[in-house]
Amino acid sequence: MHLSQQQSHDWIASRRSVYPKMFTNNDVSKDEVMALLDVAKWAPTHKLTQPWNFKVFMHGGKMRLADQLGLFLKEEKGETELTKAKSEKMRMNVSQSGAVVAIVMKRDVEQRVPQIEEICAVACAVQNIAIHARSMGLGGYWSTGACTNYPSTRNLLELNPNDLHLGWYFLGKCDGEQKAPLNRKNSEEFVEIIS
Repeated sequence: MHLSQQQSHDWIASRRSVYPKMFTNNDVSKDEVMALLDVAKWAPTHKLTQPWNFKVFMHGGKMRLADQLGLFLKEEKGETELTKAKSEKMRMNVSQSGAVVAIVMKRDVEQRVPQIEEICAVACAVQNIAIHARSMGLGGYWSTGACTNYPSTRNLLELNPNDLHLGWYFLGKCDGEQKAPLNRKNSEEFVEIIS
């Protein structure tokens, strides 16, 4: 399939962050999750290290995750009103989602490329996912949130010392068009042409 320049532009511009409270339902199947995450593999990756890795929490697994993250937060920050509020927000986001995806950068064991290139490759993979989600009637929201890269979270995700947890992708069903924020800069504001 060949898209025109305008179609390609419009599809990219249609990418939205859809927050869990905006999901129309949280009934996302394993097949839908796998089809969505499959597009990650087309992200640019220097030396084909393909550093993206996803751990998907669904059904009871996502609620156990919410419980664990609440405990991790309390371990790290103590039991305060702020940690209680963060734990409750995480639980609400998890319960409203069909799946919660841990976004992980699995470092190339040979470290053939700088770490920043691996992080950027994972970010490109997540962009692919975010753009593709709309075509599937899905919405998603990438959040670092509480507990990202806490030692307990890293242990839960079975990360190696050089791996990084880059956050959570909350996923659910999404009907209709999400409105675009109107405050995007014009390209003249962030592009400098040097001749």
